[in-house]
Amino acid sequence: MALLSGPVSLKVRKPLLALAAAGTLLATATGTAQAAPQQQKLPGNWVYVAVMQGDAGFGDMKGTLLRCPARKAELHPQAARACRELARAGGDINRIHVKDTVCPMIYKPVTAAAYGMWNGRRVVYARNFSNDCVMGASTGSVFKIA
Repeated sequence: MALLSGPVSLKVRKPLLALAAAGTLLATATGTAQAAPQQQKLPGNWVYVAVMQGDAGFGDMKGTLLRCPARKAELHPQAARACRELARAGGDINRIHVKDTVCPMIYKPVTAAAYGMWNGRRVVYARNFSNDCVMGASTGSVFKIA
């Protein structure tokens, strides 16, 4: 069962396609030869998260792999907190508790996208936000990768 957040707009499709391509490369890189009976899987709960600046369907994108439970050498700067938030939400980014935050009314759009596996279920998420403050209030620490 895929966890997909809201409608996927044209602005989100290009980054989502880029993430899907990266996911395919990751799957083939971690898989075994065709002669092997089972495909090797990335163990545990994991989500590749990415944030793209702008709303033109292209722009600077930064992403990292978040593995839960978090490890000491994790690349995600707030991995432990992000893992706790995802665990409370059952891996569904839409169910992360929204923080009551006052954000500036500055339009500096960002796109958040994620894919991965959580408790054996596929996670897929993509959403546009008016700025990074709104994104953080809505998604907690999951996309705080900069």
